[in-house]
Amino acid sequence: MKVASLEPGEIDRIECEVGEIMAAVPPRVWDGESLPVPIDSIAREVYGLKVREVSHDQMREIVGDQATEGTMSGLLLTGIGEIWVNDWEARQPEWGSQRKRFTIGHELGHFAMHQSGPPAIYCRASDSSESAEDAPTPHPVPELEANTFSAAFLMPASLVRPEIGPEGVDGDQLKTLMLRFDSSAKAMRRRVETLRLIA
Repeated sequence: MKVASLEPGEIDRIECEVGEIMAAVPPRVWDGESLPVPIDSIAREVYGLKVREVSHDQMREIVGDQATEGTMSGLLLTGIGEIWVNDWEARQPEWGSQRKRFTIGHELGHFAMHQSGPPAIYCRASDSSESAEDAPTPHPVPELEANTFSAAFLMPASLVRPEIGPEGVDGDQLKTLMLRFDSSAKAMRRRVETLRLIA
C-alpha cells in the first residue's frame, strides 16, 4: 500500500519515541544541544552500528532482486550491524553531508522501529529530484516512518521549534537553520511544516 504521508498521531508517536531515545544518549556522545546532532557517533556508540561508505554497485550486490529502481542512498544490514551509505552521494560538495546524515538517520529509524525476526536488510532509495520537491512522493509506511524518525533525530523539535514564528520561517531563517542542523532545504522545510502541523 502506498501513501503520501503519515497521520499526525503517527508522527506524534515517532516524535515521542525519538525524544525518549535522545534523552537516553550518554552526554559523552551528545549533550542534547550541540549541533549538528552527531548521528554517526550515536549510531556507533549507542546502537553498535558501524557506518560505511560503499559504492552503489556493492549495495546492489547485497540487495539483488530486492533492488529498487534508481540509486540507493543507504542500506541497513542488521545481521552484521552496519549502515551502508552511498559513497558517491556522500562525497558531493554541495549536499553530500546532508544526504549522508539523513540516510544514517533513516537507517537508524529502521533499526529502532522495524526490527523483528531474523536479520534483515532495509534500503533507502534516493528521493525524487529537487525540482519536484513540493510534490509528495508515495512511499511505503515503513519508509515514511524512517524518514520521520530521521528528521526528528537530526532536527530535534526542542531545538527547531523556538526558531519557528507564527508564519513559519522565511528564506533567511531557513538558510540559518540549514547551516546549524547541517540539513538540506527540502528536509528543513518539511521539518518546519511537520512541527507546525503537530504543534
